[in-house]
Amino acid sequence: MRILLSLFLLAAAPFATAEEPFVCATSESNDAYLRALHERNQARRGWIENADTPVLAREGAFYIQRDDKLVPGYRPFDLQGQSLVLEPSGSGFKVRRVALHWVEPTGEPLRDFAATNNPAPANYVRYDITGTLPQLFGQSVSTIYISAFNGIHLIPPKESGAYQIDALEAAIYPDAVVSPLLITNRKPSRLALPLLFVNRDGANVVITWRSTTGVSFGYDVQAELHPDGSIVFSYREMRDIRWGTPIVSRGFDPATAARSLNFIDDSRGDLVAGLSPSTLTDANDIRRVEVLRLGESNLFVVRFTLNGAVNYASIPVGQSLRYVAQLGTSQAWLDVDRNGWSITPFGSNSSNSNGPEARISGNTVEFYGTQMPPDGGLTDVLRAWSVQPSTNRTIDFATTSVTFDVPQKQIATDLSSVASVELQLPITEPFVLGTFDPAAVWGRMQKTYGLSSYDYDGIAMYQSFYTDIIFYAGAYSTGGNPAVDGIAPPSTVRGTTIPRAPALLHMNQLTYGWNATTKNASNVILHELGHRWLYFFRILEGGAPTRSLNPVSAHPAGFVSTPAAFKVFEDGESSVMGGATFNFEGGRYVAHATNYGYSWTDLYLMGLAAPEEVPPWYYISNTSPALPNEYWPAEGVSVTGTRRDVTINQLTGAEGARNPSTALSQRLFRVLFVLVTDGTEPTPIEIAKVNEWRGILERNFAIATGQRGRIETDYVTVPKKRAARH
Repeated sequence: MRILLSLFLLAAAPFATAEEPFVCATSESNDAYLRALHERNQARRGWIENADTPVLAREGAFYIQRDDKLVPGYRPFDLQGQSLVLEPSGSGFKVRRVALHWVEPTGEPLRDFAATNNPAPANYVRYDITGTLPQLFGQSVSTIYISAFNGIHLIPPKESGAYQIDALEAAIYPDAVVSPLLITNRKPSRLALPLLFVNRDGANVVITWRSTTGVSFGYDVQAELHPDGSIVFSYREMRDIRWGTPIVSRGFDPATAARSLNFIDDSRGDLVAGLSPSTLTDANDIRRVEVLRLGESNLFVVRFTLNGAVNYASIPVGQSLRYVAQLGTSQAWLDVDRNGWSITPFGSNSSNSNGPEARISGNTVEFYGTQMPPDGGLTDVLRAWSVQPSTNRTIDFATTSVTFDVPQKQIATDLSSVASVELQLPITEPFVLGTFDPAAVWGRMQKTYGLSSYDYDGIAMYQSFYTDIIFYAGAYSTGGNPAVDGIAPPSTVRGTTIPRAPALLHMNQLTYGWNATTKNASNVILHELGHRWLYFFRILEGGAPTRSLNPVSAHPAGFVSTPAAFKVFEDGESSVMGGATFNFEGGRYVAHATNYGYSWTDLYLMGLAAPEEVPPWYYISNTSPALPNEYWPAEGVSVTGTRRDVTINQLTGAEGARNPSTALSQRLFRVLFVLVTDGTEPTPIEIAKVNEWRGILERNFAIATGQRGRIETDYVTVPKKRAARH
């Protein structure tokens, strides 16, 4: 059984010379999610009728136009400069798209949601309407709650913990909401929360959200509420924000009429003994699993019926229940503890605390999902588990198959294409940034040019557009195997017994965030390529292997001394992977965090330094104030703590000697660069930027390794040999 672990992402400590923290998503859980994403993408590839977009080789790099096989789920905003008019009709609305209808806000903003001194609640404003009242859902409304995330609510709003409002989130939004562009509280840091204006235009109430101070993203959107119940959504300006959803909903009713697609009854007594506390045995006992279609829409529910109710109070402190549902290769999983639950929905890489994608009522547990194309005739295997969270061992298990017929109603509508159409609630068009599939990009390159995984160490993948990585990370590395032993614990995906494979580096948008400056772009590419070897190892302490240096991820903690072996930009640098250089002054350790090079430990793991060249280093335990458990400390922070010296023998004692040894290890590394464009040919500026980043990697890798290692990024096509004439 394979259980997807949650994508474990902690906010990094501030980096001394950057505008914002850099967060790397490299992790085993991210690898597992991406493998499942790729498998699901491959399995459903027959649904996509369009041919593969071609891979072009230009000036030594590769360029591919985006398609649904490379970035599944990508559906960017397309209502710029337009308005949507929604007029009540029966139990729904007649919707038509018109030229921009904009009422410029006047006066001071009612709230600056970006301000740090706002009164509680900080995420919404109650607004009492005077004079002529608008109607919403057939009733006059005198009080509304206006959120920082562009929503108008009839009760104080609940914030969504998802990354994006996708079709599922919109379909099951729990309460009544009207919004021209609803987003979640997990916005990228470079999007500023908006100014809020509320004005009257005659009898109409006009609400404007204006986000203009973000570094990369911004918007100017408006909702106009009329006394006759009509609504007008207007989109004056959108600066690179390509996500969010227009939505009009009365709120999701869990009692929606449902039709069963299939079920299986599970006999009592097939639980694995000893894995569940006696107080949780009945809650771990799956008695029935059923898949139902809700309201003849493309919304479905997987329902577990348990032998006993989920009683939060009976769950011991520090323990939890875990339920997993899998349809085909797509999984949803739910962790329940004394305080509620955390749900990772079908097809998602993020968990949502107490998210509406799951519901628990007595002995019933439900997972919601949306049917993916094709519309009907698809049969999926349904698997269901109850799991012991501490070991991921299965407690109870049930499996059957489900055939999805054609849904009569799609939750989402393409509002940008409608001249006039009558729609039932909810009315929504989720605009979402897709999830980049690095394995699909590499597979396309291999198929086109006959490239071997054995010949390359890294594939650096940039995009000319934004993907969902902007919500949780700056970049990541996945899938690589340098075929080296002694640099990490034994693994089924790494080491000399497993075929070599390049590290696939998702490097984000070409100039976004840390790719905006030369120093930071150098840090990110050296960091992500470094994950080919780093920083997975353990050390021996007290005769036992520990992760004292990297307690939560494949990064040194902020309290680890990682001075760079060779400077790239300035004196006193430390490892691009994390940690810092420390000066001991007056009984305190003072951090200097300019992370641009590789440490001697890094070089050993990369095969570029012999063990005897690695000087002893140290970490500081029990720091006060506490330093972060990954990445970097704040520049200049002064802490107390206990110095713990570390030697290379502790590393080799835990992981064994490096194989191949430094004397036999690789010195020349090959990294290919690819830019995936948003359906267009690459521009000369984009090609020049790709070549600039290639040059930075080649130059700074050599400097950071003291010229011991060299990188080639140029791809040269080899002409076919002509047959000899006789």
